[in-house]
Amino acid sequence: MTTHLIPRLPAIAALASLIAPASALAHPHVFADARLEIETSADGRVTELRNVWRFDEVFSSSVILDFDENADMKLDAGELAKIGDMVTQSLAEFDYYTSVTVNGKDIGITLPEAIKVDYQDGQLLMFFALVPDSIELAGKIAFGVFDPTMYAALDFINDEDMAVTGASASRCARKVVRPDFDEIIEQNQASLTEAFFETTGSGDLSKLLATRLELDCK
Repeated sequence: MTTHLIPRLPAIAALASLIAPASALAHPHVFADARLEIETSADGRVTELRNVWRFDEVFSSSVILDFDENADMKLDAGELAKIGDMVTQSLAEFDYYTSVTVNGKDIGITLPEAIKVDYQDGQLLMFFALVPDSIELAGKIAFGVFDPTMYAALDFINDEDMAVTGASASRCARKVVRPDFDEIIEQNQASLTEAFFETTGSGDLSKLLATRLELDCK
């Protein structure tokens, strides 16, 4: 890895020690179109969270410059695998940018295998599946995917990009929530002080601003 990668890739950096959280309200430097599929089982449980991220062409080109070890201007299988291994290690610290709550309580998640990486049509792709702690389709369940450092912007362009799949997909009412930035700031003016950012960092605000899928399960 060349040293000039460090300032361009802090949010999905090769090693956790190279991740430099951006300041609160910082403008994102990395952009990706995202898709999330919540797989359900016949017995009414969430079994898997399937993620696909497609990164913007500018960022994707910079990755080629830094990881193309044989200088053939493309990423071969070995180079892609190296990126996947490093990103897997880095994002573990951030729960793979994924948040799951049941009735307001945070739920743990695990990654059963490495994040896979591909390069198609000039864009870097990452795809991986997460396994949450046991989740029964009951009550209010919320899923979000966001970078707590606010360095990378993961965008669900269409509501259908946050989908529920599998045998129990129709069991719960589904709603995609896209918070309004100005409204969030106005509603939280009392708490969004300098002390707020000093004690909590940008993660709390990024969670408030993140697009999320809410399930209401009877």
